[in-house]
Amino acid sequence: MDIEQVVSHDYCIGCGVCRAVDPAIEIGLNKYGEYVANLNNSSVDGLKLASKVCPFATNLNETEITDEVFSGQMQQEFIGRFSGLFAGYSLNDRESGSSGGIITYIIRQLLITNKIDYAVLARPHMANNTRGLEFSFDVVSSEVEVNSGATSFYYPVTYSKALEFIAKNPGRYAITGVPCFHKAIRLLKRQNPLFHERIQFQLGLVCGQLKSALYFEYLLRRADVPSGKVESACFRRKDSKSRADEYFFEAIVQANGGRRNIYRISNKKIGVNWGMGLFKPKACDYCDDVFAETADIAVMDGWLPHYVNDGRGTSLIVVRDERLMDILTGGRETGNLHLEDISTEEIVKSQQGGLNHRRKGLAYRLSLSAGKMPVKRIQPSSSFPFLFKFEQIIRLALRKTSRHAMVLQTQAGSGLLIFNVLMALQFFFYRIVQELKRIFRT
Repeated sequence: MDIEQVVSHDYCIGCGVCRAVDPAIEIGLNKYGEYVANLNNSSVDGLKLASKVCPFATNLNETEITDEVFSGQMQQEFIGRFSGLFAGYSLNDRESGSSGGIITYIIRQLLITNKIDYAVLARPHMANNTRGLEFSFDVVSSEVEVNSGATSFYYPVTYSKALEFIAKNPGRYAITGVPCFHKAIRLLKRQNPLFHERIQFQLGLVCGQLKSALYFEYLLRRADVPSGKVESACFRRKDSKSRADEYFFEAIVQANGGRRNIYRISNKKIGVNWGMGLFKPKACDYCDDVFAETADIAVMDGWLPHYVNDGRGTSLIVVRDERLMDILTGGRETGNLHLEDISTEEIVKSQQGGLNHRRKGLAYRLSLSAGKMPVKRIQPSSSFPFLFKFEQIIRLALRKTSRHAMVLQTQAGSGLLIFNVLMALQFFFYRIVQELKRIFRT
């Protein structure tokens, strides 16, 4: 596949890296609240360059890239290359982070020790939209600015403007992102020496799926936030007295008289689980990289029994860059980090649900697909139990229908009545499948 086929078949993830090699390409939100590339003004040569950096076009796969970048390191089938595996947290950043605050700690140390001049990370912004708020990648250069990007934002973002800044401003950069975004950055660095020189560190976030802007609106409505502007929002407000996998979505609205109203809803009360895949781009169903294999480090939630009971949060860490290994071990020696060694088996087990979907599930989805599709490391297969295949089919339907249903809901006005009616049957079948899996322990 080239980038034209990626876009025309809805596999574009909106990373914006293509625009770094062809400024004629525009990156914007579609009606489903997903960033996609507009190639209408691109030339033939521009499209060729863009295809070479597109993470879903036919390029080097993640294994080939890591064999080149991290050769000589240990290797595991799912994790990829690595030099160290840890579980832990930053004593100073744990409270503000989604899990253990490790990424925030690393960026701060890179700035303090003058190893970078800038960092690229996602932060909230006032925006000219119905809610007055959006989230986007920013280039920051101070410790104070780093703190504002310390938690997770389940909202679409693109590298488009950040890469434009990097191209115009000499310096050393660290860049955060999800697996497919890091793959695109690696491909860009192979093609363009300027970005290879300036982007010194790639800090990866283990990813189950991206979300569209419609997901933010859905959460606001589930939390009974009234129509109109939102002052701020937090997708992962912790409850230190509860479990790490029990958290709140929180929105703050400024009412008359300057009073600030806080709206909250727990992830357990939202009524849908992450595995349903509501509001995710199609590309996420055709990605086989869970552990940000091409990044210099991959950080994830500690979804293991002995960590999940601590509501303050714990990070699991896959290290591939020795410079970052030095920062982590140095932090442990000074007492700023709590770190303990962890096995490959535990790392894999912590993300087993995502691996099932992106490996076995992908094999089945590839067998169902007709026409053009991305070339993956996973081979198509239909040799799975009926219940597993039925679950994958329902997930595909949930992804597609949720996008259309929420568009209709927003056009119709407030509430979620239309959305719930259109989704009811699929929700019912999904929950039946989950109950059958529990009964038969599949």
